[in-house]
Amino acid sequence: MIESSNKLQFHYLFKDDSHSIDASLRNECEKELLHLFKDVAESLRLDIRLETLPSQEGGFKDVWKFLGKNSVQITLIISITTIVLSRFPAENEELTKLQIENLKLDNELKRKELDKLNLEFLQEDKDLDDDKLKDSVELVNTNYKISWRKSNLYKKLQNYRKVEAIEIQRFNNEIPINPPRHIPRKGFHNFILKSDDLPDLIITKAEIDVISPTIKPGKFRWKGFYNTEIITFEMNDFAFKNQVLHGDIHFSNTFSIEVEMTQKRKIDQDGSVKVTNTYVNRVIATIEYGKRTEFNY
Repeated sequence: MIESSNKLQFHYLFKDDSHSIDASLRNECEKELLHLFKDVAESLRLDIRLETLPSQEGGFKDVWKFLGKNSVQITLIISITTIVLSRFPAENEELTKLQIENLKLDNELKRKELDKLNLEFLQEDKDLDDDKLKDSVELVNTNYKISWRKSNLYKKLQNYRKVEAIEIQRFNNEIPINPPRHIPRKGFHNFILKSDDLPDLIITKAEIDVISPTIKPGKFRWKGFYNTEIITFEMNDFAFKNQVLHGDIHFSNTFSIEVEMTQKRKIDQDGSVKVTNTYVNRVIATIEYGKRTEFNY
């Protein structure tokens, strides 16, 4: 059984005996933590609200009170967050394949995973068991944003030489639950991702409405409409490109291409996946006035 908790304390331990912290650093760390709390809750489709309590000395301690539907759901979110922030990841150099694949999971599949856990129906008078916590942690760990936020947090802490360790501890009102989880400075690097880049996304079949083709030689970029967004892309199908340059392909305002393409991606400062470049590797067919024609190589 997991003991009930409604508060989380984040304790900065310093090299000296002071009780002050750089205001900008604290603000940046709190931003990452608040986002992480939110991402944990959203991964489990649970709602939380947070109250910030007065800071305490002893190094420097930030305390948050969690508010939600009931004490069991709150305990679950706090327990998961404590584990995520303090347990060394098995893989730390980049986002894992599981997390990347999670980007592609549809809502139906995610719903089925959550239905198995049945978290929304955790009741006030029920105990939270270890199996439920373990399964919830595994689900949360598939969220790339959580690993990314955690990496940002420890990167900021590593760059602030005054901090020699942090401690994370759960509380039930004023009563501490279990000893604090201690992470020394030498362990910060274990949580830091070496790259914000994501593996290339290879799309085997996509339709692009051509807005602006390139009809002159050179590394000029095309412009098109894909997935309700305007994109620019490089045309790397040289057979198709040569036919365009030779005037063998004519464009109209209904001209589309069916393609295989690759997208370069990275995580932006808001934790969202951003496409940085798109390459069309092969044109499969052209579509004009609703008529599809296989491209002849």
